[in-house]
Amino acid sequence: MGVLLLEAHILVPVQEILIALVEEIVIHLVKNYKFYKHLILILIFSISNDYATAEVIKRLRDLDQEVVRINRDDNIYKFHKITDKEILFKNLKQQKTYNLLDAKSCWWRRTGLSKNHFLLDKKRINFKANGFNLDSLINGSWNLTSKETNDLTNFIQTKIYQTCTINVGSPWRYDLNKLKVLRIAKKHGLDTPKYEIISNLNQIVHNDFSTDKFVTKAICEGVYKTIDKHHFYSYTESYSIKDFSEEISNISIFPSLIMEQIEKTMEIRSFFLAGSFYSMAIFSQANEQTKVDFRKYDLEKPNKCEPFQLPETIEKKLKKVFEELDLNCGSIDIIIDNNGNYVFLEINPVGQYNMTSDPCNYNIDNVIANYLIRG
Repeated sequence: MGVLLLEAHILVPVQEILIALVEEIVIHLVKNYKFYKHLILILIFSISNDYATAEVIKRLRDLDQEVVRINRDDNIYKFHKITDKEILFKNLKQQKTYNLLDAKSCWWRRTGLSKNHFLLDKKRINFKANGFNLDSLINGSWNLTSKETNDLTNFIQTKIYQTCTINVGSPWRYDLNKLKVLRIAKKHGLDTPKYEIISNLNQIVHNDFSTDKFVTKAICEGVYKTIDKHHFYSYTESYSIKDFSEEISNISIFPSLIMEQIEKTMEIRSFFLAGSFYSMAIFSQANEQTKVDFRKYDLEKPNKCEPFQLPETIEKKLKKVFEELDLNCGSIDIIIDNNGNYVFLEINPVGQYNMTSDPCNYNIDNVIANYLIRG
């Protein structure tokens, strides 16, 4: 009995000591909150006018996260130094240097690094050595500085991607080859439209399409360019084969993509992030202006849009496509034909999602911010 009492008397002070120790730790963490929160660094590569980037950063800062945003088209950050454990970039506005390898997570929103981040602001001209004019080495088509910065950028991106525990997107997937993606989608059991790449207009007449109508679209991401304050875009356009004849259409053209036009009941735009889908149905068929390409927005009579659940079988096949692409983020375009078949069109790796998030109240900005913090 005496032994038990002795143990009881010993246990009480130990408990008091543990409680006091925990209290001290909590007080220390509260006093040093700002210091500890800055240990978590989130890196975002983007461009200066990207609205989605700004919205996600706003939410991250509301959650007391420190964010470094490097835009491809400005000179706020300049390369400083690389060592075994550091990739240093300096914020010229804040006069503060960041080690990008301190980042816990990275959002590869856009191609954030460019040659401007490595070059001096003053352009060097009349590059001469030993009487030789060597301007072409730094300003010509064979540009040594471009080659050097390309390799340097590749090294930096690879190192950051490998160091970060959380990545949204990929530094090697800003642009996807549409033809390769169509082949991968078909490989994993998704329906895809028939297409051909032609070099002469008379080849339109001789094709394997099952319908008279076909569409043309860019093989790459297309034209999205502002020139002299005017906006230029390339859209998907519809044509009829009967409008072309072999006799009058013997015109050589640059290799161009034509695709069988599939009559559809609706279009599906789905944003994918780390295994989850946020899908929206677009009833574009009700408007002649948006019937072929819903991006020809009718602001006076907008398309009806509503949340949509893709069938589980389609989602599984899409996940396999993303796995083969080694990509965890992107926007998917699908159409549903008149027979109820889901036809895969393409993936936008940059992941345009606001047009899906806002009408459907998905709050994807919050989803991305939370994923960058917690994975």
